[in-house]
Amino acid sequence: MNPTTITAQPGSPFIEVVREFDATPARLFRAYTDPDLVTRWLGPRDIEMRILEFAAHSGGAYRYVHVDPDGGEHVFRGVFHAVDTAERIVQTFEYEGAPGQVSLETLVFEDLGGRTRLRTRSVFPSVEARDAMVASGMERGIRDSMDRLDELSRDTGQPGASRVVVDISMSLDGYVTAPGAGPEHGLGIGGEPLHAWVSDPTPRDSEILHRSFADTGAVVMGRAMFDVVDGPHGWADEDGYGEDRIPAPPVFVVTHSRPGKVRLGERFRFVTDGLESAVEQARAAAGGKDVTVGGGGSIASQVLYAGLADVLRIHLAPIVLGDGTPLFPKGAPAPVRLEPLGAVSTPGAEHLTYRVLD
Repeated sequence: MNPTTITAQPGSPFIEVVREFDATPARLFRAYTDPDLVTRWLGPRDIEMRILEFAAHSGGAYRYVHVDPDGGEHVFRGVFHAVDTAERIVQTFEYEGAPGQVSLETLVFEDLGGRTRLRTRSVFPSVEARDAMVASGMERGIRDSMDRLDELSRDTGQPGASRVVVDISMSLDGYVTAPGAGPEHGLGIGGEPLHAWVSDPTPRDSEILHRSFADTGAVVMGRAMFDVVDGPHGWADEDGYGEDRIPAPPVFVVTHSRPGKVRLGERFRFVTDGLESAVEQARAAAGGKDVTVGGGGSIASQVLYAGLADVLRIHLAPIVLGDGTPLFPKGAPAPVRLEPLGAVSTPGAEHLTYRVLD
């Protein structure tokens, strides 16, 4: 296991932590910015961690609780000043038990050719504040965290390595399309406000969309959704994926039979032996990135109720449709228990992220 170097020079307000990892910067960066993964490594081994807020984007905030073995709760918070994908994070850090003692942390992910050197430099408001942090037992927490992060980054079989993420826009009354959805009207008649956050995005909306594209290694969709995206008013016939033209991931379509003609070519793979097979094939093709289930509503709900999803991400649009395609149809087989992981509010949507519990 690689060593962790902690430097706190006497008389200075700085702490520097350096650790090398046998993982790419992208994989390590994701462990820092995905709340589902953060809970698996941040803090000493004997604590429980609960996230109260986590929005890893410039201007976003975080707040979490560490519960010690005696039941004591310790709350930490901060603000993200810069989040540059796989390169740098700048954030504040504050222990609510010592209000006002805010440090500024800069994390740099240095690419070593498939490995990463992570440098964290913390600046405290005074030498006394820095010394108080050192005296609090900070070193054990840092070393445990770095060791746990190393273990997580090496474990290609851990659930976070290739999650199944149901990612879908929904109205306030639970519909993912308006009535009349089909190849001519993908969102139904009058359903365009569901995707207003995509068609007329704020910078924060664009960041959320880009992150979803960048994190996706494979897509699962239903046949009705395929008929929309492959139709004349569907996806553009191009190699890229998203605004930045990220290489298009493979799309696994759950269907009873392969269509006679496909406009968008070889990116689509048709799975005729069931939903579980499609998810399994998508995981194998995702290369450790997310398997994104983007629709339609029927496939998304089937994935949830079958216990195949790890994360549910809902973009809750400020509209009541009254009818359409429900994400949660009546007569569902069993409740789906969720744990909140984060929320971001924009004019076009409330972006809500949940861990799907067993």
